[in-house]
Amino acid sequence: MRGVNLGGWLVAEHWMTSASPAWNGVPANIVNLGEFKTMQYLGHAKGDSQFKQHRDTFITEQDFRDIAAAKMNTVRIPVGYWITGFDNQPGGDPDGWKMYAPGAINYLDRAIREWAPKYNSLVLISLHAAKGSQNGYDHSSPQDPDAVKWLARRYYANDVAFLGIDLLNEPAGSTDEGVLKQYYHDAYGRIRQFSDCLLTVTPLLYQQGPYNSDWARFMPPPQFHGIRHEWHRYQIWGFEGWSKDRLISNWLFIGEWSIASSATFNDDDLRLYAQAQLAAFQGATGGWTYWTWKFYNDDGSRNAWSMKAMINRGLIQL
Repeated sequence: MRGVNLGGWLVAEHWMTSASPAWNGVPANIVNLGEFKTMQYLGHAKGDSQFKQHRDTFITEQDFRDIAAAKMNTVRIPVGYWITGFDNQPGGDPDGWKMYAPGAINYLDRAIREWAPKYNSLVLISLHAAKGSQNGYDHSSPQDPDAVKWLARRYYANDVAFLGIDLLNEPAGSTDEGVLKQYYHDAYGRIRQFSDCLLTVTPLLYQQGPYNSDWARFMPPPQFHGIRHEWHRYQIWGFEGWSKDRLISNWLFIGEWSIASSATFNDDDLRLYAQAQLAAFQGATGGWTYWTWKFYNDDGSRNAWSMKAMINRGLIQL
């Protein structure tokens, strides 16, 4: 896999999409709390149409065309548990999913069934926002094996562009490790009843490293098949010294990485930085997806979080 995340589209994040109509009329103290609080503030009468505008305009067929032209073959699409349109899990608010703007599933359908096959791309769905919030950030929400099972069943049999599912995005240290591992086992067991699609399991954020032998032995073959361990290696947060060997594993999928940095880099620095990371990741059997494809209205910018902007400036060359 060589690809990119479509971050901020079906799980809207204000820091990436501040110019989007989704946030029109929403106070600054609410927008960074995510979709749930934003919709709670707006109500369906206003919020549904604003989020529809956002989904219609942020990612379009042209983006899939551009991604293919950039020689990438995979998109990772973050979704929330509410995309299923139901919640059968005990605990919490059983009607919480109803607060979100409806219709996100239609855009995921279009991506998997129309745009991705048209441009020879594969789609990895990422459960970015689980019921109860796996990390407390704005891209998660109030573990749901039912959601990932439903998604796998919806796309597995007939959709050639469906690659698989990232079972949970970025579980933080506040997540109970035993509960997390049981969730992965449960999700695997339910999905393997009908599908052999790719499944990725993500260790707790602070445990993502080759030094963690416990996770290295988690769900091993041949007992478990079609599994990849997923890491998110952002050098901006203090991993500059990691060697190539420490970034590579037989099962490793780099689900998110970026050349964004707190340092002051000129264009030549950024170009070399991108080349170094790409060279290191070439040996990762599971491949990689950059975070993220673009920000809202960032054409021509020098935003290193935006792969589209970096490609347009010649700073990422594939």
